[in-house]
Amino acid sequence: MTDHEDTRPFGDARDDERRAEGDARDDGARARAARPGRRGGGLRARWQRASSGRRAGTAAAAGVVAVALVVSAGLAAQPEYPEGAPADGLVVDELRSAPVPEGWRIDPADLGVPDVQPGCLDLRVLARAGGDVLVLTTTQLGTATTGCFDRAARGDRIARVDPRSGDVRWSTATSDVSDASAPGQLGAWVDADASTAVVGTTATELGSDSTTVALLDLATGLVLERRVSAEGPVTVLEADDDWVLVTTRAGGGGDRGTGFVDGPARTRVATLSRDEIGRSTWQADLGTVGRAGLVEGRVLVVTAGAASLVDPATGASRAWGEAWGRGTSSVVDDDLVFVDLQANGDDGFPVERIAYAAEGRELWRRGFAPDRPPAVVGGCVVFADEEAVTCVERDTGSERWSAPTGSADESAPVVLAAAPGQRDGDVLVRTAVPVGRPDESDGTGPRRELLVLDASTGAVRSRLAAPLEAAPVAGSRTALYLTTPDRIGLVGESLGGAVVAYDLADGRALWQLTPGEGDAAGMRDLQFWGGTLVAVGDDGVVTQLVDDTRVVG
Repeated sequence: MTDHEDTRPFGDARDDERRAEGDARDDGARARAARPGRRGGGLRARWQRASSGRRAGTAAAAGVVAVALVVSAGLAAQPEYPEGAPADGLVVDELRSAPVPEGWRIDPADLGVPDVQPGCLDLRVLARAGGDVLVLTTTQLGTATTGCFDRAARGDRIARVDPRSGDVRWSTATSDVSDASAPGQLGAWVDADASTAVVGTTATELGSDSTTVALLDLATGLVLERRVSAEGPVTVLEADDDWVLVTTRAGGGGDRGTGFVDGPARTRVATLSRDEIGRSTWQADLGTVGRAGLVEGRVLVVTAGAASLVDPATGASRAWGEAWGRGTSSVVDDDLVFVDLQANGDDGFPVERIAYAAEGRELWRRGFAPDRPPAVVGGCVVFADEEAVTCVERDTGSERWSAPTGSADESAPVVLAAAPGQRDGDVLVRTAVPVGRPDESDGTGPRRELLVLDASTGAVRSRLAAPLEAAPVAGSRTALYLTTPDRIGLVGESLGGAVVAYDLADGRALWQLTPGEGDAAGMRDLQFWGGTLVAVGDDGVVTQLVDDTRVVG
């Protein structure tokens, strides 16, 4: 070891170097502090003079302030979304980014259809049953275009599915429930506690060829009771927890399955006890143009412009409302009946909507254009004309708000039905304002401005550039989903419509999926099963579409 050799550890030598550099920086800092126009010391100088503990504490406090500023800025910029409980209790998945088929999977065999030909299985939701859905499967709907022949109807089934997990609880052949030759006409009416479903054919222009109405146990899928009409084909109009309202048609109306019959068809209406559907409690002749509907446990019957309210348990009847002209239509909405009355039987103006209480007492009336019938949304009855969209209180008819439509060509806007699951009863209004280029083509055709209005105030929540014929199909807390009409593919196969998602806060388009194209090339149809979006493949496989993007707050 030489006399000048440093025997201290390497770290001690580095400390000397750092102290020397620090002294030089301090000298420079003091020199800068002494320059004219600068305050002595300053924040940097005070920071340098502070102890290491104090510097650490100050840094931590500054970090907290910075985080607070970032959070506050984020909250200030965060979009606002509707609040409140989902409509009808339907919770819809948040799909912020284009969803992908990476959720649960249901094979045709799981639905009781093990040997389906590619492209030959059609599926649709009949009804919700609590948190589950009743799904109708058929291999006969596409026979005209796809060559799918299932003469034994092995693919015609009703299944109960949990759309959150993909579990198939049971599957029942439609032949056990109905004798309909076209199962696509079937409908299901589920009771309040989702314990039973009435299954029968629904009203169509061609009428029904089924003579059967069945009561299905939703826990097991077994048929509890089945009624076969001796009077001919039967149609279920509607059902509640107590009654099933059905009609049968006799005579006329063309081919009824037994040959062509001349003359007008006459309709008979009857009520069946839901607990014992084989028993008819009341029936009446509706003639050729009469109609009937359930109102608060009673049957509202309209024949020859006069209405009566019938107790289905006893058949007791009394006059209801006023005498109506021919062509009058009526809509039942819970405890109210809305009657659209055409004066003196005229098919043109004037037309009035009259609101009646269930017992027949008139509550209010208001005129509207015959080609723009009002819609009941969010506690409003919404009327639209060339100048404005107006909400009147459902129960009183008093005006709640009126909002201008902004139509450039004086066309009246169209009020759309509310989307299931949509919160706060937003009012959806399609205006005549075109959006985008006239020749714009993305598979959905031209677009029009769609307004999302707050049902309580009429304020515009957002403006969407929506396909012209798109209809709302579902709404989550932050997104609105629209669907376009079905279409025919390049090789003649039937393809479902596109699903387009929009942000409810600012109206921007989030994503679009079109079956058979792009990311949806392997999909033949897109459907909402409850609040879950699913893709149906050409092979009949059903896959849940998922998205992990979440919006906090």
